[in-house]
Amino acid sequence: MRESEKSRRLVQAARRLRWVACAGVLIAPLLTAAALANTWLGSTAPVQAEMDAGGLPLAWAGTLALAQAALVAAALWQLAQLLGQVRIERLFPLQGSRRFGRFAGLLLLAVLVNGVLAPLLGALLSASAHGQLRLSIDGADLLAVLVTLVLWLVARFLDAAARYEDDHHSII
Repeated sequence: MRESEKSRRLVQAARRLRWVACAGVLIAPLLTAAALANTWLGSTAPVQAEMDAGGLPLAWAGTLALAQAALVAAALWQLAQLLGQVRIERLFPLQGSRRFGRFAGLLLLAVLVNGVLAPLLGALLSASAHGQLRLSIDGADLLAVLVTLVLWLVARFLDAAARYEDDHHSII
């Protein structure tokens, strides 16, 4: 398979993934709002969205859920912008490493809100009520933090590589 054919396929895949990311920008906050409305107001609709408060008071859980949804939507927006810049002649655009870094950073923050901040807040609220501090973090949440942290580090490496490439081209 020729390189131009591979590039064309990658550009097409980027376009399709961009639509998915754009849909996620809308769906993440909408599903979160639906789950909060269903939890707060109750619903008899045939399709329901549910929210697990994880032992937190509903106001705290709702606030964290909205923050996480906003961070995920912002991360997906950065990804959609990056994918929109992909071209056959330049698969990884100059600003791509920065957009990828923002995507990874926002996604890391979203995972930290859910995987670390929520259990920490739950432990602090429980300690103030019961006088005993007990922190419980799910292994899947720790794995999600690890994976997104690695993704963020890869984004930092790509950004450094892009700067070195720009420096190299400016010298020549």
